[in-house]
Amino acid sequence: MVTIIISIDPSTKFLFEIVEILKSNSIKFNLIEVHPYTESYTNCLNFIAELPENSTILFFGHGQDNQIYGGELLGNFTKQALVKKNEMGIFKTQNLFLLACDSASLIKSSFRIAKTNKAIGFGPLPTEIEEIENDKKLANEGITLDTIELFKNAINETITLGLLEYFKDESQGFIFLKDYINLLLNKRINKAIIEEDNRNLADLLFNMKNDMVLY
Repeated sequence: MVTIIISIDPSTKFLFEIVEILKSNSIKFNLIEVHPYTESYTNCLNFIAELPENSTILFFGHGQDNQIYGGELLGNFTKQALVKKNEMGIFKTQNLFLLACDSASLIKSSFRIAKTNKAIGFGPLPTEIEEIENDKKLANEGITLDTIELFKNAINETITLGLLEYFKDESQGFIFLKDYINLLLNKRINKAIIEEDNRNLADLLFNMKNDMVLY
């Protein structure tokens, strides 16, 4: 069983493209949208708790090294923790894919609590100009809004292609999924450098590849 959980948030709206492409390729999955109100958070957690063992859970949204977030509506409902580090046991015996900032650190630090079959996470994924400005190293590289948009497109492209290949034969496991996404990111980095002459985009993609973990 495959479940996609996506937090409803203006800044993560672009990730719906992944959902739509998977759907258009006849990939069967449950879709859980975590809207910006408490009941939606609770309903999502109840759904996760009832999933059978060995399910595949794909989470698309925001995260930190100690939690993943639910939905947000600016000015009305500030995003809150959907699952905190000490609550990661809700994913026990599942295959977990967290497309969220700093989810690699969350997976590493909560591994003994979560007891997932396999889990894939990522490092920082700066998709807003504020995230660039708050990172001293990135802020000095002169990354523009145009580069951020290209990075968001590249995230969608590589993750979608990786998932489509994985779903052709899920018995290949998450090791295959990580390796294939790694291959796709390498190709996209080469394209950014050789064809597009965009070193900043290549650096963002390299960081994404380098920080990705499998546990």
